[in-house]
Amino acid sequence: MTAGTSGSTTAFRIAYASALAEYLRDPSERCLHVAYELGREAVRRELSVLDLAVTHQEALLSALTGAADATQAHRVARAAGDFFLESLSSFEMVQRGFKEARQALVLQRRHTELSRQLSSFLGDASLALNATDSVEEMLRLVSEQARELLGAECCMTTVAIAGYPRAAEAASYPEDDARWTRLLRWLDLHAIYGLVRSSGGSLRMAREQLRRLPAFRTVGGDGPPNGWLAASLTTLDGRELGAIQVFDKQHGTFTAEDAAVLVHLAQTASAAIERTTLYGDPN
Repeated sequence: MTAGTSGSTTAFRIAYASALAEYLRDPSERCLHVAYELGREAVRRELSVLDLAVTHQEALLSALTGAADATQAHRVARAAGDFFLESLSSFEMVQRGFKEARQALVLQRRHTELSRQLSSFLGDASLALNATDSVEEMLRLVSEQARELLGAECCMTTVAIAGYPRAAEAASYPEDDARWTRLLRWLDLHAIYGLVRSSGGSLRMAREQLRRLPAFRTVGGDGPPNGWLAASLTTLDGRELGAIQVFDKQHGTFTAEDAAVLVHLAQTASAAIERTTLYGDPN
């Protein structure tokens, strides 16, 4: 600790002891408010909660030396406790504000980085999708890219043609995890397409919500996934092509940001699939 820092701490301790003594003489709101301001000052001086506790203990011991008897000492200790809690509440409030500001900055940086990654990712995806004339290959690329970008355990992309919900499909998930094979085999795609369509083209749900959906009630003994996010594949004129679905985010839960990312990827994939089905060989 530098001399300047030591002197600053000493000055704070003197001010705290003086304010506590004044409050013990006059336990008014005006004097109690000084404790709040001292908490703010502690933060400004970059003191820790432990520093504040030590400062309070020293001031309390000094105040207790003047107590005439045990009853007075008890009153002093109780009043001093109120003073300390007031200073601590201010300290914690300011600290919370700093923490929230740091979290907001981290989120902003994460959002900026995610936007950069998404822009680059969608550019690469568009090039890759336009480089193939096979719908199945497109769906495989989309599934792999969506799973990677969103950090999902599993992704399934399906195209419906002439009322058949699985005219073309592809999935990406760990090869050694058989539960995804079972889940994807039993999914009621007709019901899922309807759910996503009725929700405006994108839908996000947690496990408890999925338990109540008929589309996820017959997925075998494993039960529904922990989390689910889906986006519709649609043509430029609004016709439904299919859907992209991701399951179980590896860290945390799917967010509104994830939903926006999946919608962007679905739009890119829809354009490529529509081009192929119109001008190429869909097989």
